[in-house]
Amino acid sequence: MPSDRYTRQRRLAEIGDAGQRRIEAASAVVRGRDGGDIEARYLIGAGVRNVSHEPDGEPAPFAHASFFQFPSSRRVGAGAWRALRTLKGALEGSA
Repeated sequence: MPSDRYTRQRRLAEIGDAGQRRIEAASAVVRGRDGGDIEARYLIGAGVRNVSHEPDGEPAPFAHASFFQFPSSRRVGAGAWRALRTLKGALEGSA
């Protein structure tokens, strides 16, 4: 197993070496402003190498917004949730 910044991710059974390669090969388009910067940070931090931003694009609806009381926490939640959806798609081969 390679030793790099993604070693912990590679050790997860859900990811492994093959999954990390899929994450690194994935492309992501971050749409909208609400949480877009958070989403991009998570994706880049996970290893996605090709992240672009369409600030005027329509982001995926955040179904869990009602669980967050404050706008700032809702923004972080939306960005994290969208990044996780993208990473899940990369791991499943649909991104």
